[in-house]
Amino acid sequence: MIIFGLRASHIGSVEVDGSACTYCQNSGTQNISQFGRYFHIFWIPMFPAGKNTFSECVHCKRTIRKKEFSSELKNVYEINKSKIKRPVWHWSGLILLGILVTSFIILSKI
Repeated sequence: MIIFGLRASHIGSVEVDGSACTYCQNSGTQNISQFGRYFHIFWIPMFPAGKNTFSECVHCKRTIRKKEFSSELKNVYEINKSKIKRPVWHWSGLILLGILVTSFIILSKI
């Protein structure tokens, strides 16, 4: 039974206006999506373990990794990346562990 591992969750998306898909040449059909990976124990997220960023064409479903972004997609991503933030619950396991350790320390002094 596996009790720990890595998982990913969708953090956010940004619509790209005016950029043509490099595969099907349709304009205004791309979205930039970011997924956050986290380490979990018993399916409780402990801490973040990286991000993956992709661009997907809504029309042809072609997916492009961040390394393969055109200069136009890179500019849109750089402008909008501050809007996409990692959720606090990716840290929930460490927060719970910190509260638990702090409460044990406080209770042991009483």
